[in-house]
Amino acid sequence: MMNLKITHLQKGEGIRMKKNAGSVALTVAGAVLCAVFSFLLVCNVTIIVKGTLHPETPPTVLGVAPMVVLSGSMSGTAADHIEVGDLIFTTKPDTEALQVGDVVAFKDGNVGVPHRIVAVTADESGKKQFITKGDANNTEDPAIYPDSVIGVYRGRIPKLGDFALFLQKPLGMAVFIGIPVCTFVIGDVIRRRKQAQHSDEETARLREELERLKAASGSGAAPQ
Repeated sequence: MMNLKITHLQKGEGIRMKKNAGSVALTVAGAVLCAVFSFLLVCNVTIIVKGTLHPETPPTVLGVAPMVVLSGSMSGTAADHIEVGDLIFTTKPDTEALQVGDVVAFKDGNVGVPHRIVAVTADESGKKQFITKGDANNTEDPAIYPDSVIGVYRGRIPKLGDFALFLQKPLGMAVFIGIPVCTFVIGDVIRRRKQAQHSDEETARLREELERLKAASGSGAAPQ
């Protein structure tokens, strides 16, 4: 009888350990998601604040400036082509190292334009200039000076630009960042309460089982 009771206890302990492992995995997954959403929120707020305070330069996060492509001037089949709706990334340019073939972003009014350098020239005074052109355009852009270059193209995520623009709006921030974070927090509170309740129930069952074992042991004792 005692061996049977102990076996039942061991099985119960195994089930409890499996449930605890599942809870740990769920907690880790939730923490990772929360970290990702929090990082997106910080990046988004940083971009908005920097863009408001310094509208003359593209806002950066960790030295990288994300830009949303609104025109198809760099559309094509080249390895570094850029399409409408893409989210592109640029870094601070080293204008001395720029050469023909590089894709750079330069200011055209209040808009950043990513075009390819097709020639490196000099003005009448000998000052360095860049001639740029969109891959899909038929004509070259007016010459620009190195200080007009605001970034060097490093890569893109296709069609993520529209999503990025939506994220900067209050509704977008609430839907894709605020709600998931709140959901995780609420879910974690509920999970902890259930875990505590389950622990109390398990403790009560173990006490009952011990009482039954003691009773069984006492009833099987030899009379004096």
